[in-house]
Amino acid sequence: MSTAETACHSTPEQAGLRVEKILFDQIPQQTRLFLDYLRDPVALRRFYPEAVRFHYDLPERRDRVLAHYQTDRAAVCEALERMNQSWGASEKTLANIRQLQDADCVAVVSGQQAGLFAGPLYTIYKALSAVKLAACMTQRGIKAVPVFWIATEDHDFAEVTKAEFINRDCALGSVSVPAEIHPDGSPVGRVTLDESITGTVQSALEALPKTEFSEDLEKLLRDAYRPGSKFGDAFARMMTRLTGERGLILLDPLHSQLKQLAAPLYADAARRAQEIAIAIVNRSRELEAAGYHAQVTPSEDSFPLFWHDEKGARHALARNANGKYQTKNGGDEHSADELADWALREPERFSPNVT
Repeated sequence: MSTAETACHSTPEQAGLRVEKILFDQIPQQTRLFLDYLRDPVALRRFYPEAVRFHYDLPERRDRVLAHYQTDRAAVCEALERMNQSWGASEKTLANIRQLQDADCVAVVSGQQAGLFAGPLYTIYKALSAVKLAACMTQRGIKAVPVFWIATEDHDFAEVTKAEFINRDCALGSVSVPAEIHPDGSPVGRVTLDESITGTVQSALEALPKTEFSEDLEKLLRDAYRPGSKFGDAFARMMTRLTGERGLILLDPLHSQLKQLAAPLYADAARRAQEIAIAIVNRSRELEAAGYHAQVTPSEDSFPLFWHDEKGARHALARNANGKYQTKNGGDEHSADELADWALREPERFSPNVT
């Protein structure tokens, strides 16, 4: 086995771990599409054109990825440096941001919602998977850095308010933050933690068993989750402490500089709104015809972006009988071109829809 292979492969046994495997098809409520993808992703290239069977096939995609990249790298990296420094980034993370400025560097991107106390365990797995895969590609001569996209634009606060864990009684325990701190319609990342977060942290610490890591955990939680902090920033600080020494770059899409860089993309999506909606509807039908479930259920009148009002609340837009777009509650109507021009002027008033 080559050095590159050794760097990319290690077994649990080599790490001194005892592992028992449970296959996903033995776990209830798994979708057929997911299970088929696990068995043979290449067989699903009709739906996932860039699917590969093994991670060492990924370097073949590098040239195509780089050829289609158009955004100003220096501007992206300036924004990444600012936000990661504000969260206490390690020198390795900052070095990776500098490397991302190179025209031949690619990013291995994962991401998740900004869950309370870093959210479910798979959030950490996803972050470390990006780190591992970037390292594997680097070993094969491909410049690659790991990036974690924090889904701060998400508005479903109920999905991130609770942290669950095994408590000192070896039972499932949980703590949560009050739903009242979430203004209606505002993105999760901008929710401000109030004084109640101190009690939430204390409740978690009291419920967890005491170990040699308890003091470090207490410092971690109290430093990251404190009154006055934004929910997204608290998550980012905790993830930085957990993964920063591995060079993980965190990205908050609500950052104003990134919004400005996204403006041309938003405008293009707005102008092509009907084309995009029809393509998604057709793909959903193809999935269902193949025996799978539709991933999303848009109509041909859907708009690919959410619009945000003056208070920050987001609204879905749909095409009306006049061929223009407006919110479900009515109000002003706009053509696709008008919305595209608006997105160029004020990109912070828009965010990607699930489509």
